[in-house]
Amino acid sequence: MCLTGSVHSGAPKTPPSPSAVRLALILMVIAALVVAIVSAGFSGWSVIYARSSARAATGSARSAAITAGHDSDRRHAELTPRFRITVEPANPGIETLRMNIYLVGPAELGRLDELSVVIRNDHPWRAEHRPLAHGPTPEQVAEQIWGRWMFTPGVGPNADLVRHIPGADSTGRNCPTSGMPVGEELPFQLDPTQPPSWSHQPIEAWRDQMGPLLRLQLECRRDGHEPWSLPVEMRIDHEGFGFANVPNAHD
Repeated sequence: MCLTGSVHSGAPKTPPSPSAVRLALILMVIAALVVAIVSAGFSGWSVIYARSSARAATGSARSAAITAGHDSDRRHAELTPRFRITVEPANPGIETLRMNIYLVGPAELGRLDELSVVIRNDHPWRAEHRPLAHGPTPEQVAEQIWGRWMFTPGVGPNADLVRHIPGADSTGRNCPTSGMPVGEELPFQLDPTQPPSWSHQPIEAWRDQMGPLLRLQLECRRDGHEPWSLPVEMRIDHEGFGFANVPNAHD
């Protein structure tokens, strides 16, 4: 007996229509475009965020630097040295004066490591003199003290010839010191100035022209701090007495 098996073949597959293919391609292109747009947008946002963060960091650093600078300036101002200056005749019958500079405070300052006292001219533009024919040289004009008083050359609080510590310079304009602690004072010696060597001006006329003001500049230094430069202007009366607080209440 022969058994014959039946064979069933599947139904033939129908190929997609051209319109369906086009639709699928369009959808794929749109999907790729959306992905590209999203990626580009994310990248752009990342760049913007990074730049914004960098600007914020820079701004924060700048603000911190400004704040630190303000704090430093405030601290420097708080430590400004305060002085009391007195002037009196050194001895009866002579024109030499004794000037005492007392460092009042502040207590936190502790001390000054250097103090240089400079005598200023009556006007800051005196040294800008233009030389004239047969007149003084610019160097002569600069060396001349245009004021009533000068330091006694070679004399100063720390002057010591043995240790080669100078007093006031040869022109009598500048007197350096090695500083002092708060609560101490230093003595200085002043002599009357003379008219310029090229001038025939009588001494009394010269003194009247220079007037009674003693003008100083105090150059103060303390290790670890920016220096301070303090102007002083004090009146010396006809008996040789004067007084000033530095800085004064109006500074």
